[in-house]
Amino acid sequence: MEKLKDEEQSGEKQNEEKKDEKKLSPAEIEEQKLKEELDDQVFDLLPSPTSNVSFKLEPVAETEERENWGSWLDFILACIGYAVGLGNVWRFPYLCFENGGGAFLIPYIIMLFCCGLPLFFMELAFGQFASQGCISVWAISPLFTGVGYGMIIVSTLVAVYYNVIIAWTVYYAFKSFSFPNLPWATCDNEWNTEYCFDGFLNTTRSLGDTSDAVRATEEFWTRKVHDLTGSFGEMGGMNWHLLGCLAFSWVVVGLCISKGVKSSGKVVYFTAVFPYVVLVILFFRGVTLPGAGKGIAFYIIPDFNDLLAIKPWRDAATQIFYSLGISFGCLITFASYNKFHDNCYRDAIIVTFTNCLTSIFAGFVIFSVLGFMAENSGQDVKDVVDSGPGLAFIAYPEALARMPGGQFWSFIFFFMLFTLGLDSEFAMTETLITAVVDALPPEKKKFKPLVTFLTCLGGFFLGIIMVTKSGLYIFTLMDWYSAGFSLMAIAAAYTLAISWTYGLASFSDDVRSMIGFTPGYYWRISWSITSPCLMLLIILGSFVFYTPAYYDEYVFPPAAEVAGWIMTFASFVPIPGYMVYALIFKAKQDTFMERLRYLTKATKEWGPLLNENRRTAGYPLIAERTGIPAHRPSRRSSRFSVSSR
Repeated sequence: MEKLKDEEQSGEKQNEEKKDEKKLSPAEIEEQKLKEELDDQVFDLLPSPTSNVSFKLEPVAETEERENWGSWLDFILACIGYAVGLGNVWRFPYLCFENGGGAFLIPYIIMLFCCGLPLFFMELAFGQFASQGCISVWAISPLFTGVGYGMIIVSTLVAVYYNVIIAWTVYYAFKSFSFPNLPWATCDNEWNTEYCFDGFLNTTRSLGDTSDAVRATEEFWTRKVHDLTGSFGEMGGMNWHLLGCLAFSWVVVGLCISKGVKSSGKVVYFTAVFPYVVLVILFFRGVTLPGAGKGIAFYIIPDFNDLLAIKPWRDAATQIFYSLGISFGCLITFASYNKFHDNCYRDAIIVTFTNCLTSIFAGFVIFSVLGFMAENSGQDVKDVVDSGPGLAFIAYPEALARMPGGQFWSFIFFFMLFTLGLDSEFAMTETLITAVVDALPPEKKKFKPLVTFLTCLGGFFLGIIMVTKSGLYIFTLMDWYSAGFSLMAIAAAYTLAISWTYGLASFSDDVRSMIGFTPGYYWRISWSITSPCLMLLIILGSFVFYTPAYYDEYVFPPAAEVAGWIMTFASFVPIPGYMVYALIFKAKQDTFMERLRYLTKATKEWGPLLNENRRTAGYPLIAERTGIPAHRPSRRSSRFSVSSR
């Protein structure tokens, strides 16, 4: 009888346990399964009586959360806004006509498929798989952590001077409300000299009359906006109007990214779409102007002889990197906020082709207006275009001033440049912030708003020197040296690290666990052979065909050249520098080869951030263990294999 009662009581307990299970929420059920899997892993790791392996199991941080984009559209617009920037509007058209017109599209497209598209996809996949910023993500191969630091330095340097460009657009947009004439359209202002030439309005004087003639737009740019000194060494005073615009720009950036990607993701709905609206409006306005056909013909008629030189190929590769934002760490950061199974393959194709088509379309917009300028001034198209700031802040404002309703078109144009610049600035600033926050312990991550504030404040103070009266020289030096050679070196380093150190097959498997299929031969050959080889060739070409920095006719002195090269190597030296540091201080093995093998293998932290995704990808669940070798588990099992010492 007692035995029967015990069985009845046992049955009642089992029924109560089943009822309790039914009451569990989905999250609790998932947590229970997770604990069971961890128990299985712990059982496999139990030491034998003859083994001295010990372990310590800590609670699994399955509930550890990382910000995510509000939707796929937030992410794709942020990437498009980041990739489509100021370079698409003025730099691509200039390089195109300088290197053979439409023929420049040939090396441009080749570089797109050999470097741009594969590297863009690799960076997205890399960041999305690990859900980490561009420093923490190097758990894949700790020896190459310096690549992440190099990306941060490049992004920081460019973010500092890039926001100065945004400050210029703010000033020009503000000045667009001047009546009855725009201030850069006439020669009767206090800053104009006797050599001022307003070619379209004053037909009694032409540029051919004297070599000293200076356009009204150029005098506004150099004498009013910058009050430019005579050389790099003459600091001059402060341009207070630019200082105010710089402060305004950093306030806007700070407010837009203050709450992370969820806030900036909503802002890009406007900042990424608005430039396309303006470009379409300006396109139809431009093609209806007198002389537009002359400019468009100059843009699309190819001169294949120019392709025999090295310059168009080098310029095409550089433009691809600048335009797509490769090697800045921004793509890794953006993708790290994606959900694990988002289709980054599709995203890479959409963004890269949108970016390149935008460049080509912007060429039609720009050259239709330049044809109008050439028609009215009696010059050739090539004589009314300058590179860099010249096109956006000298030639184009002059054309806009001659259009009916010039104030309206000028404001629209510079507001478009403002929004184009903001998207790229968001990305570079967020990259630095994410790297800092990822390095903080979990209990300190709540201070991200403070990190954002301090980052923007630091960027403002670093940019002050570029709004002095010699600031344009310093800006030119930073633009020339901060992100050229370094981008290629960083790209070559991370492609070699992922494809050859970590393993092309392993990385392809990681990508398959996210998107459901293994990347094809084109992607794998590009990652492992084509892209790194091209990068190394371009690095070599950068030295062979090196040209010292200059602004207009002013060539920078040797001291400025040295400062420029310091900026260049500031983002490259961390790669070999960290390798030396890690081999000496991070690895504790006896021999050099043992240390090298230890540092090139993925750590146990490498893999998806969340346990549910680690299980999908075949990685061990997250847990703190001691005495267990930190190596990548076999793809055949998600458990560690431990041998006794």
